[in-house]
Amino acid sequence: MTVLDALNTNKIFRKIQKDNKEKEMVIQRSKGAVPRAAVKTDFPCCLIESHELLDISFIKNHGNVATKKKTTGRLSFSNESKSLVIFYIKTKGGKKVTRLMKNNELKKKVEDVCVYAFKEDKLNAALRRDGRFINAIFKKQCALYNLESETKYEMSKTVDNLDENHFEIIVISDKNQPDSQDASAADLKEIILAILRAQFKDLLETLKQRENLKNKSDIQKFYRAEYDKCVQSFLEVKKVKQLMRLSDSVCQIRVEGSARGTGFLLFDRFILTNSHAVFGYEDLEAKETKCVPVKEHLAAYHHGKTNTGPYLDFALLELKDADEIADCPGLLRRYIHGPPPNCGGICIVGHPGEGVKKMDPCFIIGKENLQEAADKHISENVNFIHVMTQQSLAEKWEMHDNQIIYNSCFFHGSSGSPVFDEDGYLIGVHTGGYAYKGENCKTRSFMEYAYSMQPILESIITQAKKNLCNMQ
Repeated sequence: MTVLDALNTNKIFRKIQKDNKEKEMVIQRSKGAVPRAAVKTDFPCCLIESHELLDISFIKNHGNVATKKKTTGRLSFSNESKSLVIFYIKTKGGKKVTRLMKNNELKKKVEDVCVYAFKEDKLNAALRRDGRFINAIFKKQCALYNLESETKYEMSKTVDNLDENHFEIIVISDKNQPDSQDASAADLKEIILAILRAQFKDLLETLKQRENLKNKSDIQKFYRAEYDKCVQSFLEVKKVKQLMRLSDSVCQIRVEGSARGTGFLLFDRFILTNSHAVFGYEDLEAKETKCVPVKEHLAAYHHGKTNTGPYLDFALLELKDADEIADCPGLLRRYIHGPPPNCGGICIVGHPGEGVKKMDPCFIIGKENLQEAADKHISENVNFIHVMTQQSLAEKWEMHDNQIIYNSCFFHGSSGSPVFDEDGYLIGVHTGGYAYKGENCKTRSFMEYAYSMQPILESIITQAKKNLCNMQ
């Protein structure tokens, strides 16, 4: 848990923060080697001393520091502080340093800032992640000068031995650092690897306790078994035949001849998704492709948060003529009332990339494993972390309780696809993913998600009752 997480549990604080949302928050400690040093909002609570008082204030933001920025990646800190170090840096630089902090108001408010880092972090990586220092200190050849021992630490050194030390930043050469962009990517990789290394031991211990595993051999067997389950979830002939029958009810949504998404027959003559539907689209050139127009007015619709909490994104369309699809099963009969699953295999049936009908079997990512999955994706695509960050801010990425999260190869054109569990029951509607442009502008995604059926059906019923009352 971070300091901001803890503060947000207090209603009074939330009100104060809302009133100062355009300002930068300053959190000063009362204890530690350098009292009154300011920590960031993502400072781990495990590094705060017992019964320590925090002084919260707000300063002007001159546009250099994001006021609405979320805490750094929601890092999964252990309750132990053994993997972390803290050190202190003066907000006024040493010789040849004319400016140090992004926000000059912070320099006026406090004399020192407190920085946390993982033990294997390099200094430049730790300071970049902190985010309060100007970029110039990474371009010039700067160093940390220990105010007690009078020793210098170059930015390329690790922070392992700097715990509780007090520094000021000095310039050791006016020459710019070579390959600063490459160094930046390397620093980000160092940050991520340090996070993963710090978490690995705790994750293994948790796995051992949960699955009653005794040694490394047991762990390897467990992962092999989990992989086999993933591959075999939908290989049974009976399940494949069942999914093939259910896929007959999946259609492509077309508007003025152009593919817009996927939909499926929910019941009777009602399609759950959006606009013009095309059935039997396994082959793009098939003569038996059936085009069925829909009525102009939506039978039910909701896009956004409901009054009761869940976020919804659906449209229920009514076909003008259902004779063409008389043999297609309504998928509502494959729904069982209940909350969305948090684990297990699923299968999505849809029209990804505006193409032919496809199936994609994959595994649900449990809510407790989301941070681990995100860390893994970032570590494998570290060169695109700036693209991911920009996209997440532009689209305001967020998660909701009624989402089912997974990794799928289905991207554009598959929104509205039905999602089935391992037993062929309808559990959700595939809606989208946290996507960004990767190498060669190829669409990549952190993970994809569906909205569970229960809130959708409840909204449809509520709207149907309201429409009946209006007709009477």
